[in-house]
Amino acid sequence: MGESFFAALRVVCPMVILMAIGWVCRIMGVIDRPAMKAYDRVIFKVFMPVLLFKNIYDMDFSQGFAYREMMFTGICMLVNFVCCLKLPRYLTNDPRKSSVIGQAVVRGNYILFGVAVSEALYGEGNIGAVVMLGVLVVPAINVFSAIILESGLSGRSSPGKLIMAVLKNPMIVGAIFAFIFKAFTIPLPSPVHSVVRSVANSTVTISFISLGVGLDMADAVADRRLLLWGIFLRMVVVPVVFMPLAIVSGFRDQSLCAILVAFAAPSAVASYPMAVAMGADGQLAGQLVCMTTLISILTMFLWTLFLRSMGLM
Repeated sequence: MGESFFAALRVVCPMVILMAIGWVCRIMGVIDRPAMKAYDRVIFKVFMPVLLFKNIYDMDFSQGFAYREMMFTGICMLVNFVCCLKLPRYLTNDPRKSSVIGQAVVRGNYILFGVAVSEALYGEGNIGAVVMLGVLVVPAINVFSAIILESGLSGRSSPGKLIMAVLKNPMIVGAIFAFIFKAFTIPLPSPVHSVVRSVANSTVTISFISLGVGLDMADAVADRRLLLWGIFLRMVVVPVVFMPLAIVSGFRDQSLCAILVAFAAPSAVASYPMAVAMGADGQLAGQLVCMTTLISILTMFLWTLFLRSMGLM
């Protein structure tokens, strides 16, 4: 039963170390927050879109789509998205903060946790269910996040203007290009693919270091009510609502594992640079990523322990 705990620990520990490096760099005066904000814009406009492009481009679609799993997860994600558009506005009147909470609740760290947990439970390379569900989850959470931030910060009510704003979002542009390349089987030349892979592989490292530079515990104390609400909604409410539905719907083993990661993984690191670049509350976004990531060590262990003890996964 401990394999899921150590799987989460293996994923989280490097993230914590990278955040600590960023924090130390700020304390030593190597880089300050204003300078890091410029890097955050580069991360959002260049690194994150390349990472998303690579994740989609490298997916193996030949295994056949898990239509039933994708339909169930898609409906649940849509319900969660609608709630995240409305509910955070009742927690605070500040759209910079409410949009950040909505994004954190809808956007989980699917790829990193999906691969780690699936391989820990079912063996190396057994990530087919995670990859297939990722075809839906990865683009969807980026579209939902862009809509939540754009609609919350700009207040746009016109569907046309909102759609255009979302389509111009660098993350969405990266996803669109990836699907075009996959649909028309356009090969990337080896040197180009090597560069794409290098940029994508460095994205998480740079993002967590940036997160460490920007973290401030004084701000966390000041925003503790909203921080606690965000943690509670993402790490408790979302999985408690949707996982029983998945069990009742008959999903088991690797399919249930993929659905678990979709709804129980912590907030994705991409939430932070995206919030900063779009003018939302970057401090709160970073705190939500940091705290949900740490808490996920326990919550992912408890979920997998429960599901495996029940013979469901």
